[in-house]
Parts: sequence; C-alpha cells; structure tokens
Amino acid sequence: MNFLMNAWSYFATNILQQPAWMIGLIVLLGYVLLKKPWYDVLGGTIKAVVGYMILAVGSGGLVSNFRPVLVGLKDRFNLDAMVIDPYFGQNAVTAGVEEVFGKSFSQVMMLLLIAFIVNILLVRFSKLTKLRALFTTGHVQVQQASTAYWLILFALPALASSNNNTAILIVMALVLGCYWAVGSNLTIKPTQELTDGAGFCLAHQQMFAVALFS
Repeated sequence: MNFLMNAWSYFATNILQQPAWMIGLIVLLGYVLLKKPWYDVLGGTIKAVVGYMILAVGSGGLVSNFRPVLVGLKDRFNLDAMVIDPYFGQNAVTAGVEEVFGKSFSQVMMLLLIAFIVNILLVRFSKLTKLRALFTTGHVQVQQASTAYWLILFALPALASSNNNTAILIVMALVLGCYWAVGSNLTIKPTQELTDGAGFCLAHQQMFAVALFS
C-alpha cells in the first residue's frame, strides 16, 4: 500500500502538477488511443512537452520585460494598465492565485484534466447532448483553465473561502468542460463550409465570435 501511495504522490507531484508534462501525458494518451506507431507516440509527446516549455519561457519573458512599462505608465500618467493577452494573464494567475486566494496553482492541472474528461463524456453521449467537438488545443486549454480558476474563485467567494477543494474542482470542471464542448461545437458548421468538409472545427479563444459573425 505504501508503494502505491508513494507512486501516486510522485505522479501527482511530477506530472499532474507540471503543465508541460501534463500536456505531454494528454498527447501521449491520444496517440496511443489512435494506435499510432511507437515513434509517433514518442515524437509527439516530446514535441508537446518541449513546445510548452518554450511557450512558458516566452510568456514569462513577456511578463518580466513588460512589467517596467506598466509601472512607468502608472508613475507618469497615473494609469492602471494591463496587457490583454492570454499568456500574460496565465502568468499573472500563476503568481497571484496563491497570494490572493491561498490556493495552489497545481489545482489548475487537475481542473484541466477533469474538464477535459467532461468534454469527452459530452461528446461520447452526443446522441443526448448533440455535441460533437472535442477541444484539443493543449496550450489554450492551460490558459483557459488558469483563467477560469481565477475568475470562478473571484466570482464565487464562497468557493474561494472553502477548504473543500473537491467541490471547487467539480464546479469549475463542469463550467469549463461545457464551455469547451459547446464553444468548439458552434464552429463546426462554418469551418466545414470554409474547408469543404475537412472534418475539423476551431478550438481556441474566438469560438463564440466565429459562430456569431459567420
């Protein structure tokens, strides 16, 4: 039993709580379920992990290099400015969620995993839900999971003050999983019309805008 607990603790700490490895795990499982050759599985997983690491370095540099500009705007013009950019926001959430709410950012990875499972279940039971789109844009999922984590804690103070992390994750996962499933599903028709039935849809920040303006 101790061996199993130690193994789970290691997995949770080094995989589930690390965004790059979490995305790599999702990619690995996807390739395995698609029955891809082992070299495609290995190559795809490595590219996902390394790609996210590069993304994290770039977004971290954006935050650290642009912060003096925001401070300068405030001092010179008395303006409270913020960059409207998901990568900037993701890093802001990472830095602030523990300080403001006393919560660990590692829960964001658990949120992403559970929300993705919700998305899968909604598609699996498409005869009832009428939803056919699976949101698989990994880096955007991490952004939106971190943003949703902050927004829901801010909008629902009762959850933020609760010590029951399970309830928090369930509420967030249902909201985010439905957002992914419904939003991407709305882009199926315009995407198929534009691509002559290429068999995919959009899963990104602008899903509802695409559905509205198409």
